[in-house]
Amino acid sequence: MPDLANQLLAFARTLRSRHAELLAPHGLHPGQDALLMLLWQEPGMRQADLASRMGVEPPTITRMVHRLERGGLVERRRDADDSRVLHIYATPRARLLEVNVRRAWAELDNALVESLGAAEAEKLVRLAGRARRALADPAPDPAP
Repeated sequence: MPDLANQLLAFARTLRSRHAELLAPHGLHPGQDALLMLLWQEPGMRQADLASRMGVEPPTITRMVHRLERGGLVERRRDADDSRVLHIYATPRARLLEVNVRRAWAELDNALVESLGAAEAEKLVRLAGRARRALADPAPDPAP
């Protein structure tokens, strides 16, 4: 299947574009919602931990936090024991966006399940996970 990577890249672009359309009315960009979701689950994460969990470089998280902070959606607080350490918290204003962010993710999932059917969508989830792991770690991935 020589066209596989091309199709997956096109799918990723289309998915990101639709994701951006769903987030735009709420003043968010793709990635910012994922960062907020982490903070809703685990308030007070350090930027390094956010970068690690999101699989991005620390400077990317720094820019995201700055933008979200300017928008009043996150705040940085110094650690009580070590003033060099900063913890990131979602603000109450960001909490108001939670239902909209989760709705955007659900809309993406629902559109895919509706077009593929539940069984094929579940199969795609498994295959996408295997493909992601194969590219992240080039060692052979055993069949399920």
